[in-house]
Amino acid sequence: MSEPMRIYCGTDESQDVATRVLEWSFRKHATGPIEFHSMKGLAIPAPRDPANRPRTAFSFFRFCIPKLAGYSGRALYVDADMQVFGDVAKLWQLPFGTKRVLCTVQPEAPPHWKDHAFFRPGRQFSVMLLDCGRLDWEIGEIVRRLDEGKLDYHGLLHDCGLVARDEIGESLPATWNHLDHFEAGETQLVHYTVVSTQPWKNDKNHLVPLWMRGFAEAVRDGALERDLVEHAVARGHVKSRLLRAFDRAKGGELEDSALAKAYVKLRQLLRGAGRTKWAAGS
Repeated sequence: MSEPMRIYCGTDESQDVATRVLEWSFRKHATGPIEFHSMKGLAIPAPRDPANRPRTAFSFFRFCIPKLAGYSGRALYVDADMQVFGDVAKLWQLPFGTKRVLCTVQPEAPPHWKDHAFFRPGRQFSVMLLDCGRLDWEIGEIVRRLDEGKLDYHGLLHDCGLVARDEIGESLPATWNHLDHFEAGETQLVHYTVVSTQPWKNDKNHLVPLWMRGFAEAVRDGALERDLVEHAVARGHVKSRLLRAFDRAKGGELEDSALAKAYVKLRQLLRGAGRTKWAAGS
């Protein structure tokens, strides 16, 4: 592969630690060169109608990618709240054909989103492969269309309304956007969609040991500085325990063993919940 694989991540200061772990996880598994771009603080004009304004600081950043990429080549968009377990080079082999955007599909809401109107089954655009040479997106023009009523927020974000429906392909494997679940040997990317339980914030997520292992390996490999973690802890963006985990990782302990054991214990309890008697040692 002669050209680097360009990955653009929508993020902000509150996601600095998660973004670094995500970047490290891409690089760990990639078999080709990567350019990883953390998109923060881009100048985005605000739509006049509050209903059309971005829900996060980086919601609209994905539409800046073709211009940032010089309107040429491929680029992958991802959110910051993710972790990778597969080789992104496999996505670079997928043909666009007549499509200009490739995405994943989630046919039904996962259990934790079933009773929430926020989640819409169908095409998911939090992971997108873009044919930048065939996308003339310009953020000022996009906001102008929102202001003129030619687009609305739902159509823009949830339907990728800048592209005709038949020019959007659904050929990105679903394993590249597993929502809050992990299947060993299958999952290529985990998307931590429940903001309140993202594993860098607290220990309420059942995948905490998985992310903590990635955090520790990123620290070991020099992908994170302690100052960055301290800054995030001081502002309440991440749990304070990450500082202790950072120091343990620097000392050679590559996973949060206490939490990992607790997780195994929990899984044992859940498996035994249907039995008439707890297994010995549960």
